[in-house]
Amino acid sequence: HVFISASTMPSQRWYRAFPDLALFSSAKAYRVQVHDRADFCWLDSLSLSPAVLLKAVGDLAKEQAQLVVLSASPSESEAFSVLAAGARGYCHVESVPEQLVEVAQAVCAGGYWVPPALVQRLASAALSVATVQHSEVPDGFDQLTEREYQVAMAVGKGLNNKEIASQLGLGERTVKAHLTTTFEKLHVRDRVQLALIVNRLPLH
Repeated sequence: HVFISASTMPSQRWYRAFPDLALFSSAKAYRVQVHDRADFCWLDSLSLSPAVLLKAVGDLAKEQAQLVVLSASPSESEAFSVLAAGARGYCHVESVPEQLVEVAQAVCAGGYWVPPALVQRLASAALSVATVQHSEVPDGFDQLTEREYQVAMAVGKGLNNKEIASQLGLGERTVKAHLTTTFEKLHVRDRVQLALIVNRLPLH
């Protein structure tokens, strides 16, 4: 685990979560070192301007780093931007060690991780900036049944399983079953990836 932060006093929570972590003062300082593509990178956004942050995310993503952005003030706009640029996760810079481990596990399993409170707002933000007409069907959605398609569209709007069940007149167990099948057909691992696809955003 590599933590990239300009802070002179890195969080002790990082060390409690990953005792053997490596620390670099900038993405550039990390990238000029001999590093492994298997590195798991955590990028502290605190001292970075939006443009510098997105460039750092893009550069690290191009090198196939598994990347999570740490933010002092998480927001849906920043989450949307860094995920679209190639980050696989986004969480508070002062997340407790147990949550950092949870984030790492989700990303290492091939998924994405954002704070649950941001999932709905992230989907709403994506809806407002999609670059193609929403009358078009996303790639692969022709494989879905009508119900699976309806459930997927609801996930894209940020609804949780209970809300989807209520809206479509289904049981929550049925919604979960439809999601499981949809994940398999579209080759995605979680509802965040599905929401990105629904809203025509790139997966990395």
